[in-house]
Amino acid sequence: MEVEVDTSRGMPSFTIVGLPDTAVQESRERVQAAIKNAGNLFPRQRVTVNLAPADLRKEGPAYDLPIALGVLAASGRIALEWLAGVMAVGDLSLDGSLRHVRGILPMAVKAFECGIDRLFVPAEDAPEAALVERLQVVAVNSLTELVNHLSGVVPLPITAHHKPSSAFTIAMVDLSAVRGQENVKRALEVAAAGGHNLIVP
Repeated sequence: MEVEVDTSRGMPSFTIVGLPDTAVQESRERVQAAIKNAGNLFPRQRVTVNLAPADLRKEGPAYDLPIALGVLAASGRIALEWLAGVMAVGDLSLDGSLRHVRGILPMAVKAFECGIDRLFVPAEDAPEAALVERLQVVAVNSLTELVNHLSGVVPLPITAHHKPSSAFTIAMVDLSAVRGQENVKRALEVAAAGGHNLIVP
């Protein structure tokens, strides 16, 4: 997914397009409050956010952080080149702090496959994302902290990569972490309940 942000003259508004669900639409209020409470000015312009590709439905609050970074970049608060080669995921609180997001590990794997250099995630999720080798994972507590990191004021450390222990691996085997694929998950549950063999292509 890519988050594109454009600002233009006109009556102040904040629009999100690209098949967002209710949680993504509600990110407008979270992002505005987080930017304001982080000590920045939300642009008094027409702000349009496009979540690409437009034909794929977007779900959940994980887009809060990239939308906020896009708005700050479009308004000139942070330099666009600071965001080159990075991916950001996070659910913003109204005070600008970051909360846990489900499905971080698959996102980290996808980031690595797409050639992303650095991944910014909520501090709570950093150990899980750091399971992916050769991906620089940065644990972030708040929007202010990330802006200061990007601007070089207070750099944040890279989360050390670690291999999962057997206990951690067992704890992660949970179908609730799989987004979508309802038919496949149902087939797995039926096969497990009946002790049947199953081949998933």
